[in-house]
Amino acid sequence: MFSRFFSRVALLAAPFLAMIMVGCSKADMTVRQSTLDPKGPVAQVQYDLFMKTVWLVVILFALVGGLLVYAVIKFRFRAGDENKPAIVEDGHGNPLIEIGLITASIGALVIIAIPTLTAIWYTDDVPAESVPTSKLSVWYPRVEGTRENYAKAVEEQVLEVDVIGKQWWFRFEYPQLGLTNDAKHSVPNEMVIPKGVAVRINLRSEDVIHSFWVPKIAGKVDLMPGRKNHMWLQARETGHYYGQCAEFCGDSHAYMLFRVEVVEPAEFAKWVQRQKADAAPVVAGSKADKGKALFAAKSCVMCHNVGGHFGAGAFAPDLTHVASRKSLAGAWMDNRDLKEQRALEQKTNNTESSVAVDPATLKANLIKWIGSSGTSHDANGKPTKDVKPGNRMHYYKMFNVAGLNETKQTFTAEELDCLAEYLLTLK
Repeated sequence: MFSRFFSRVALLAAPFLAMIMVGCSKADMTVRQSTLDPKGPVAQVQYDLFMKTVWLVVILFALVGGLLVYAVIKFRFRAGDENKPAIVEDGHGNPLIEIGLITASIGALVIIAIPTLTAIWYTDDVPAESVPTSKLSVWYPRVEGTRENYAKAVEEQVLEVDVIGKQWWFRFEYPQLGLTNDAKHSVPNEMVIPKGVAVRINLRSEDVIHSFWVPKIAGKVDLMPGRKNHMWLQARETGHYYGQCAEFCGDSHAYMLFRVEVVEPAEFAKWVQRQKADAAPVVAGSKADKGKALFAAKSCVMCHNVGGHFGAGAFAPDLTHVASRKSLAGAWMDNRDLKEQRALEQKTNNTESSVAVDPATLKANLIKWIGSSGTSHDANGKPTKDVKPGNRMHYYKMFNVAGLNETKQTFTAEELDCLAEYLLTLK
């Protein structure tokens, strides 16, 4: 009875599963964070390895499952079988079959192991064949007029980016180009790299274990406290890519995102110079000017740096160019018009296409982020909760920095508006 039931279920399930597989088009895989839509050599190698493993497992499943179904049907109980003599085993097992199965199992493991080890070796560091075309001297002029973009000592090196993980955001530094935290030019949460160039990523953590993962360009590698780690990546297409911490690291682990902006090499050089520039002066007596004064009075300068305005802060994200970023709060809040962004993605069928920063959205995000972090009200005075649970803004007792008291900052609606106006000038 049960064998007949399962046989019928299997017959009905087979065409149903076939229809599901047919419905899995490439468009369904084209989402913001998809390992099935590789856009770089590292991601491509990892995708190819995954598919090889999938097909091997499918073949093994078909063989084992097919034999199981055959045995169930062939030797199922039928009416009248109770009168037949019982099957008596003539021996114990079959050595030839057993040895064959063991050999086949080892062979299957080898089929998986060889490409796996090859992929691990390939993705560990920039391969030798990629170095000649990715040297700084090949794609990035060292001297332009009287300006030196980088030292002669590094011109034969590939571009390196230091990724520092913190609870709960990423800091990006470009030591060869002078974009470092020590030089007051670090870049929070939005890494920019040139298209078609191999980039070495140095991974560090300043607190707990994090993990760097931008699935369309490269798989995840952990950031270990007290230990150096590295990887490399390369993007084939320009665009706005989405990454995330992939290792549980505390309250706001799920909110610890980042972005990777892939641009043409010439645009990358311009971006570096913009990052080195100081913030523009604000108009005296304006709301922005009042916000600048509040930025100092509310002790924001103790943690944040604004090049050309304030230079003491090195603990929290650099805000010199905060208004030019497409995201806020560890990339959790999107500073673009989301309706316009979704429409563009649907029109182009490309999740890497991106609209520009929307000033109105950015201002609303700034007010919400500053007003809700460690306080109990938003710009309208209504009760709210932290945008990122456990985030350290306003909670001085969590910094463990000498001279800071255990206090929480509070803001009026007018103060939040002035602060937002000031930050909007930092482009």
